[in-house]
Amino acid sequence: MRILVAGMNHETHTFLPNITPLSQFSTAYNGDVIKLSRGVNTSMGGFIDVLEESGAEVLPVLMSYGGVSGTVAESAYSFLKEEILSGIERHAGQFDGVLLALHGAMVSESVQSTETDLVHAVRAQIGPGVPLMVALDLHGNLDPAILDTGCGLFGYHESPHTDAADTGRRAARTMLRVLNRGLVPYASMTKPGLVIPSVFSATGISPARDIMDRVRYWMTQPGVIDVSFFFGFAWSDVRQLGASAVAVATDQNLAQRITADLSQLAWSLRKPLTEGHEIYSVAEGVSLAIRRAGQSSKPVILLDHSDRLNDTTFVLHELIRQGAQKACHPLLCDPEAALLCQKAGAGSTVRLSVGSKSSAVAGGPVEVGARVLWVGEKTYVGTGPMTHGKEIDLGLTAVVQAEGVWLQITSEMHSLIDTDPITEFGANPNDFAIIVTKSKTHFRAVYEEVGQEIIIVDAPAYSPVDLSAFTYVNAPRSLYPFTIT
Repeated sequence: MRILVAGMNHETHTFLPNITPLSQFSTAYNGDVIKLSRGVNTSMGGFIDVLEESGAEVLPVLMSYGGVSGTVAESAYSFLKEEILSGIERHAGQFDGVLLALHGAMVSESVQSTETDLVHAVRAQIGPGVPLMVALDLHGNLDPAILDTGCGLFGYHESPHTDAADTGRRAARTMLRVLNRGLVPYASMTKPGLVIPSVFSATGISPARDIMDRVRYWMTQPGVIDVSFFFGFAWSDVRQLGASAVAVATDQNLAQRITADLSQLAWSLRKPLTEGHEIYSVAEGVSLAIRRAGQSSKPVILLDHSDRLNDTTFVLHELIRQGAQKACHPLLCDPEAALLCQKAGAGSTVRLSVGSKSSAVAGGPVEVGARVLWVGEKTYVGTGPMTHGKEIDLGLTAVVQAEGVWLQITSEMHSLIDTDPITEFGANPNDFAIIVTKSKTHFRAVYEEVGQEIIIVDAPAYSPVDLSAFTYVNAPRSLYPFTIT
């Protein structure tokens, strides 16, 4: 048995000012796909695990990761799409099934749902009789038209995405059941009409946990092959914007009943899914963090969830203004400031204008005198639950002491989702009273245990909870909370 595998992954924030070029994508071809994916927590890693264990031959084409940024250049998407289709053509007649690892929220300059476009193109190339399974991120904005291809859809169940590889395994095992046992899957999708900010999609806490508990219930029922709930990606102006419930079952009516039930549950939770609770302004949140830190035995985690480019400075400004001490602010992306620190050298004192290089709405640079504690190129292999086995490249990096803030300045964009960015530089999370993260939910896999409590601030700029900050043109106005007047 031979299974062809391929994929591309990008989470597109269409309101960001930059166009994402092909050069931002990290792409592996052919055998390198297997080499770089085996044992790694990605959907592709899950494909490889199951297929190799089963004895199936894997035919890898490519796997490309672009991270999260602005709309993907049309030339970049067209290139990756054609590379996948060309790879399929090279293996024509040699494979029994196709597994695709995609995201669900990748948007190019002319294609609002690249996943739907790609899956349709793949189906047209492989013909109607070849099984096609697709693994997707929990934050995908899904177009129901993707199911016209007869594919099976499998989404992450967890946010933080600790189960990315498990999702790939679910898809690959279903593929094997179709090929070895003659399983006939039927898929259904229902969209409840909700736009959910990512910060409210943490599946370990309500209300998202309530939905995923129902998903897990349905997964145990007779005739059910797989169930997913996609929370969507709110900051993407596309016609398919919003949450989706997906079920794959041995009976079409059963699949439809499951997705209707999940959508009804999500609709009943629409207020907490879109508004949350205990969300503070930056000034209020920093003040509260400083007060609570003085009473805590573990660090207070300060979540600045709205920064998608890891360079906004609202929280850093406020930490310095309020005189915070023993504060840790990792992974502020500013290659220019990192280069200045390199020129000055470790042990020197520099005057920095740091952060807010992405656009005029990023908070403005912070002017600060700082002592350079460490500077150099930095790569390491991740040890956290989401990054285990992955090579992390921070690029040229500087660690400085800026008044009461241990500030880490990087040249590559990353979010704090585990302790590696701190411990790799000789520090310990428990050394600090306050730790800032710009993750949305992924930090919770580690920092719910590391921290005493989590304080969420809703800074302006790129991804605030209040979606009225943006003008949506393509998204249906019937979606909640757009319908609130």
